[in-house]
Amino acid sequence: MKYIKYLLKEFIRFLKASIRRLIPFLFVIFIIFLMLFSEGYTFEDFDIEGLNLNPFDYCNLTDVEYTAILNDNPDKKANVEITEYLTFDIHSASKSNPYKELWRELPEEYVDGLKVTYDVKSVSQVLDNGQEIPYLETSKMYWEDSDYTQSSTMRWHHSDGSGIYPDNDESLLIYIPWTYREKLTFKIVYSMNNAALKYKDCSELYLSMYSGNTITKLNSYKAQILIPNEIMPSTYYSYTFGTSKSRIPYTESNTINPGYHTFSINLEKSDLKFNYHNRYLEFCLLAYGNDKHIFTKYAPNNMYSNQNVLNECIEENEYYETQNQKFNTYKTLLLLLSLVGVFLLVKNTLKKYYSIKDKLYEPEINYEYFREIPSDLDPIFASELVFMKDSFNENIDKKEEYAAILLSLVRKKYVTISKINYDNDWTNTNTLISLETINTSYSLSNSTDVSSEPICIVTNMKTGEILEQLTTSERLYLELLERHSKSYNNSITIEQLQKRIDEDYVHTNAFVKDIEKKPILEAGVMQGYFQSANYEAPKKLLDYSSKSSLILGLILLIVINGISYYTPMALGFGAYTILGIAYIWRFIYLKAKGKNAVLFTQYGVDEQAKWYGLYNFLNSDTLINEKDVHDLVLWEKYLIYATAFGISEKVVKAIKIHAVEINIDNSPILNTNFYIHSRNFHITSRAFGHSIHTYSRGGSFSSFSGHGYGGGGRGGGGGGGGH
Repeated sequence: MKYIKYLLKEFIRFLKASIRRLIPFLFVIFIIFLMLFSEGYTFEDFDIEGLNLNPFDYCNLTDVEYTAILNDNPDKKANVEITEYLTFDIHSASKSNPYKELWRELPEEYVDGLKVTYDVKSVSQVLDNGQEIPYLETSKMYWEDSDYTQSSTMRWHHSDGSGIYPDNDESLLIYIPWTYREKLTFKIVYSMNNAALKYKDCSELYLSMYSGNTITKLNSYKAQILIPNEIMPSTYYSYTFGTSKSRIPYTESNTINPGYHTFSINLEKSDLKFNYHNRYLEFCLLAYGNDKHIFTKYAPNNMYSNQNVLNECIEENEYYETQNQKFNTYKTLLLLLSLVGVFLLVKNTLKKYYSIKDKLYEPEINYEYFREIPSDLDPIFASELVFMKDSFNENIDKKEEYAAILLSLVRKKYVTISKINYDNDWTNTNTLISLETINTSYSLSNSTDVSSEPICIVTNMKTGEILEQLTTSERLYLELLERHSKSYNNSITIEQLQKRIDEDYVHTNAFVKDIEKKPILEAGVMQGYFQSANYEAPKKLLDYSSKSSLILGLILLIVINGISYYTPMALGFGAYTILGIAYIWRFIYLKAKGKNAVLFTQYGVDEQAKWYGLYNFLNSDTLINEKDVHDLVLWEKYLIYATAFGISEKVVKAIKIHAVEINIDNSPILNTNFYIHSRNFHITSRAFGHSIHTYSRGGSFSSFSGHGYGGGGRGGGGGGGGH
């Protein structure tokens, strides 16, 4: 369970980070998508105005009866007379926001140079008893809220798309009595001009009967296309397009309507299934042979009237009739390829990990708790070592590590911290950091080996006491204090130190780079913790691969699936999803394995296990309940390393509980009068690390104000507010 929670936490963290990286890319894809589809996008054939309606409002067109009669008159309009019966299910969530308007888009388009236009003849409402109530035509388009009055109802307006209508499309607008919840049926009669096109070797009747998003709400669709017997060709091809099957079933008859050859379509709810790319119902009749111009005798010429286009028309029509069948084959192949891709991806993932697995060591003992200090390790390196296998290592906050170094310098008596005025609180102006005067000398060991290294001896000049040796980070930090305290007689207030660091950008930047690299190099590599200086190479490799996999997985699941939904390859029968999930699995697997992919030696991995056990011990409540730990020096080191680990609050709490047992007054860093117990130390010590890193990367050092010292977790929480 703990491992699953860890993986989920990791996944959510990188998901958020990757989405932030993907936002610009997704935005560009969205803009491109709009550019590609906006020109050909058709809104709902019937819809409500409803710009500010409740999301539970709807007006669905549920039933359509469509009748079209082809004409070939000397007026050279090659028109089709159309009668439509349409039933709407109107549902407003609130009586205060009723429906007042419906519209029928009459899409204008140029086909081979001829513009398709419409002439609306009449609009009437059909009551349940069959009675028809005619609506009156109005020359005004109602647009503003003030236009909608009781006197403006039961009217219709045919807009040519000019003026204030936003889509610039030809439309029929119907202004209905204000309706809350009701089913309404309308009869609309109009003609479609230039519906038939004449070519050199054929003629084509093309009818776009219905299209748009509301087509998915249809319960039934019935259509009849009537062609008078005298203009019905004897040789022809007929096609239907639409629905998820691409081809709509239809019948032909010469007896249903005497004097006409009738093409009939009768679709029920089960037939009205659509993919996004073919939300339409269309009919095409292609005449050829001796009767090739029988219904376009008076049709106007278009730009291809003098060219042979029959074969091209047949190919195009057959493509759209078989479109879904072909793309279903392509999607099946894509699905099979994605399964092969998943197999290869899993194989490659396992190979990538097992290629480095032999270089990784496992600790001989995994410690739940380790109560001793494994060694006098550099606080910076100890912190790095504990979290070396932590996937959050790249985001570990260093600001408490500086506080740990300062505590260690005080404990080793290289530095003292005191008040300037003991009657006042510990403030940045009243807190003085003083450097002890030390003497460094070297002596040879008692060994007779003349090649042995001399021993460095550091002595406090005032007391003559021999001091403990400094670790790499302690030495670098002490050099920083020495550099900035020279002008103040080796004593400097926190405020003065802040200003000096703020003015010394080059050295501050160099200091941060040194303290990030040298402790690990000198302690980790030279003391045999790591196999080489490039100890994190496998971890970085797996981490990079996992992040790349997450990005690819999200692109497949979100972007590719999203774009494909609007194409004939819609969702690819789940191919993109399957492959996307495989990449997400690769991310989780490599991320989990990568956290342990550090090139430790056997000695290093054993020591790392001890330090991690110490971290668990200090981070638990065990230390508070501990009865046998009375060693003052051990408690001092507990505090120093816990500070480096970012969990100082746990140890500070335990120190207060065991203060009498361990006699903290004898410790320079644990006693109750020391700076550590002041609120200002809790603020400044952590803010120092945060500010110095920010400034070294080009930020502003400005102040030590920040969050409190200590916290319940890595780099976190607790303490006081801004100073």
